Amino acid sequence: MGCEVVSVKKRSLRQSLRIYKPFTIGRIQEQLAYKWSFYLFIFSSMFSLLVGYYLWRAIYQSSSSEALNGFTQNDMIVYIFMSFITSNLVRVSVTRDIGNDVVEGTIAMNLVKPINYQVRLFFSSLGNVLFRFLMPGLPIWLVMSIVRYVNLGELPPSPIVIVSYLVSVCLSFGIMFLFDFCFGLLSFYTTYVWGLNLAKQAILGFLTGQLIPLSFFPEAIQRIFDFLPFASMNYIPVMIYLNKMPLERVIISMGIQVIWIIILYLIANYFWKRVTKRITVLGG
Repeated sequence: MGCEVVSVKKRSLRQSLRIYKPFTIGRIQEQLAYKWSFYLFIFSSMFSLLVGYYLWRAIYQSSSSEALNGFTQNDMIVYIFMSFITSNLVRVSVTRDIGNDVVEGTIAMNLVKPINYQVRLFFSSLGNVLFRFLMPGLPIWLVMSIVRYVNLGELPPSPIVIVSYLVSVCLSFGIMFLFDFCFGLLSFYTTYVWGLNLAKQAILGFLTGQLIPLSFFPEAIQRIFDFLPFASMNYIPVMIYLNKMPLERVIISMGIQVIWIIILYLIANYFWKRVTKRITVLGG
């Protein structure tokens, strides 16, 4: 491990990109290679999006108030679509990747290769981000923006808001990657982490505001969320896109995202050093 760290530090940025870029491209090609999985992903994505849309539409139609917790029906529709896009952009499969390497016994070979295993996982995850940005993220955003303009005469947010949203999404991706990496290290202590990963995804869908805006929770619970990383994974970028945050709050929220990246980075490296000292490879 020591030799690996030294060799990585000696590489220039250009050399590192040349070495790790194939992992990004490979992940995109992997997504495209399995056509039926790709079609199933698109179908399930559209289905879950439509379920959320009609569910909230029914809630607002049955409500006597035009706004719920500061969200009009139009606000909520945009929130549903942008929450779907954002959660897909920042979603990673690091836990699955680590679990597969441990179970298949390839983790030891990956550790002795002259590449940084963590950086390799990061660039592989970037492939997921780029793929989901192009399909279905960008098409859904374009259709949503066109429909809103035709039906309501509303233009997309200003360039400043969109840039702020994209910056926050990048920070959210960093948080999600590091969080999932830490969670993936459980693979070294349990034979199969698949079930735990499913439970994690379900819980994150609730805690990150993907299923329901966090502002719908009681104020005491919202204050607890302020000290946790989950709001920074999805809720914060979407609220920035909706322009429901003043500039000061946007800056503070991004600062909190940076702080969580630092905290999770330190935690990830601490536990990574511990597990690599006692690796017991399953199956080999």
